[in-house]
Amino acid sequence: LIPVTIDSSGVVKKADTGSKWYSYQEKTWANAVILEDESVVYQNNEEIPENNIESYFVWIPRYRYQIFNEGNYEGLTQVENREQEIKVEFESKDKLSSNGSHVGEWLTHPAFTSFDVNGIWVGKFETGYQGASTTTEAEQNIVDIEKVQIKPNVYSWRGIQVANAHLNSYNYKREMDSHLMKNTEWGAVAYLQHSKYGSMSRVRINNNEAYITGYASVNEPTCGYTGTNEECNKYESTILGVDGTSTINYKKSASVVASTTGNYSGVYDMSGGSWEYVMGVMVDQNGNLVSGRNDGYNSNFIGSLTYPNDGTNKSKTSWTEADGGIPFPDSKYYDKYGYTEDNEHYNRRILGDATGEMGPFANVTYGTQIRKISSWYKNETWFVFYEGPWFRRGSHLYRGLGASVFAFNNVDGSSANGGSYRIVLAI
Repeated sequence: LIPVTIDSSGVVKKADTGSKWYSYQEKTWANAVILEDESVVYQNNEEIPENNIESYFVWIPRYRYQIFNEGNYEGLTQVENREQEIKVEFESKDKLSSNGSHVGEWLTHPAFTSFDVNGIWVGKFETGYQGASTTTEAEQNIVDIEKVQIKPNVYSWRGIQVANAHLNSYNYKREMDSHLMKNTEWGAVAYLQHSKYGSMSRVRINNNEAYITGYASVNEPTCGYTGTNEECNKYESTILGVDGTSTINYKKSASVVASTTGNYSGVYDMSGGSWEYVMGVMVDQNGNLVSGRNDGYNSNFIGSLTYPNDGTNKSKTSWTEADGGIPFPDSKYYDKYGYTEDNEHYNRRILGDATGEMGPFANVTYGTQIRKISSWYKNETWFVFYEGPWFRRGSHLYRGLGASVFAFNNVDGSSANGGSYRIVLAI
């Protein structure tokens, strides 16, 4: 990881860590990059060309937050305008964690306690598929860490099962404890975004229909998804790095409205683009992890990347249908949710995951489309249930008002749903 600064025109330079290179008080979050050619040495304040950047990461410091809603909602009522500043205080892992559970109390965010770290490095963009020259070429349900790239103006890696997304993330940088973003880790970014250290507003949707990372809609959508491309919810396709009439690429400074900070230092693609798989899964009636679905996992193997019947007694990096699915990882790599047969039991939330705390919830009709929405920006909010045990976040470029950092949905974890994914480092 090379610490960097990103100026107001998007130019990346090696940071001089002996001087001020980030300031959360000024909404300038710390960024770092991984190089394509790590043999190249850059001096302080020297520009790092885009063609030698493989991946961008953003530092989310460990913090505690003041609980503003306990999220104990079961069923639908009527939505309200509940957006507010989320009170955040940074802290060290050497300090005793706060364990509040009621409104007004403080809780150390669970994204940091599960790995016992002072912060996490979050992929700045949806994970891209290196070498893809079309949208279709980036739809690959495979495990190949050589194809991972996390940068703007590339095709988002879609059409992948959640299990393979996990394997790509897990094997990407083992020495940095890389992994597929957890639902609570998504929540940690969302809450920081809506604190005084972030933009504290609706993050603009990425409405590029070619699923190119880092784009922003020129205009804020004013309606939800109705099944048609209309002025109140406009989306369009471009080629890499090219502006459209209604969508603008990352290198144009106007794109910063799609950042969690309102400037180039924040996290992108958290509203719109593609739905993103996260490691948040519901258990069955007996409290066991589910298997036999389309997610690519086999719950008979938990907490190990070695199959007892493999015969080699070595970890495997890919599995076949004959294996019956890959193993579930160790429990620190996923968030577990209680069982239900409907998707309206929001009280199964984990405090800090930016789901149930966004209530109350209700149905709304956009054209012929009925959507479940929250009291935060009227985002789409469908909780996991028996037909869709996996969470995905951020919504979709077609969703208009339904898309933002607080949106969530349920899915079976299959590749057919076209979900993308995001990588986190817990060093």
